[in-house]
Amino acid sequence: MIDSIKKILFTGSLNDEYLSDLVADLAETIDEHKLELFSYSTNNQNQLSNVKPLIESNVCKMDLIVSIGGDGTMLKSSKLASNHNVPITGINKGRLGFLTDINPELVSDALKEIIQGDYQIESRMLLDVKISNGNEKRFIGHAVNDLVINKTKTGRMINVQTSINDTYVNSNEGDGYIVSTPTGSTAYSLSCGGPIINPNSKSFLLVPIAPHTLTNRPMVISSDCNIKLEFTEENDDLIEISLDGEIISEISGGDCIIISKSKSSVEFVHTSQYDYYETLRSKLFWGHDKRNA
Repeated sequence: MIDSIKKILFTGSLNDEYLSDLVADLAETIDEHKLELFSYSTNNQNQLSNVKPLIESNVCKMDLIVSIGGDGTMLKSSKLASNHNVPITGINKGRLGFLTDINPELVSDALKEIIQGDYQIESRMLLDVKISNGNEKRFIGHAVNDLVINKTKTGRMINVQTSINDTYVNSNEGDGYIVSTPTGSTAYSLSCGGPIINPNSKSFLLVPIAPHTLTNRPMVISSDCNIKLEFTEENDDLIEISLDGEIISEISGGDCIIISKSKSSVEFVHTSQYDYYETLRSKLFWGHDKRNA
């Protein structure tokens, strides 16, 4: 639980007009609760006089981060939130909005409820990703959704050898490989045939991308497992590593990737009416018959 919300940090798409209108709608709540408003942006987007710019080293002093944008913006803001141990909520100004669950048309009422203490909070796990080359391990980052590996050149397959807790599982030839958290099960993994996993499940999802052998199927394993992905010397091209859609590093054959559950997490704040399964129904159109629309 959050003791009290006094300092709010806005991140993401800080369009002056939108943020100005939002602050105006919240004016009474801001005065009543004596709130301080801040913004964090790498390109100094916000120029509002009543929303102060903030440098990253002071993010830890915030009580709540409000991400404005789509799921991609929320992912970036979530890493900021996790790094500084600040809970986060999201206003959906993107297209899908699995993570940013506050409707922009209802944002004022939703934020008022959260500020007044009427909310749900849940902890989402992160992936911890390292590259190993012999005895040397190098940490490359965390992922809220997923780690994705693929070739830097199209038209070539990757050979990935998967081990779980140092036990060999299988070798997979295909276009790439995904290791996903439950949060990421509705992202790239889903389009590659992976299952939807409740975000509170303590599990990882291993999903081959277009496997050459059709019997290579997605696997769900415990999040207590350590995963090692090895790349044979046959992989003579560079292999690209993406965390949450952002290219982080490149490795070559002979290297391996070590994935485990991070000791860090990110706290998502939802309105009291939030329902994960209703989100699935509305975003994936479950129960909607387009033929009768």
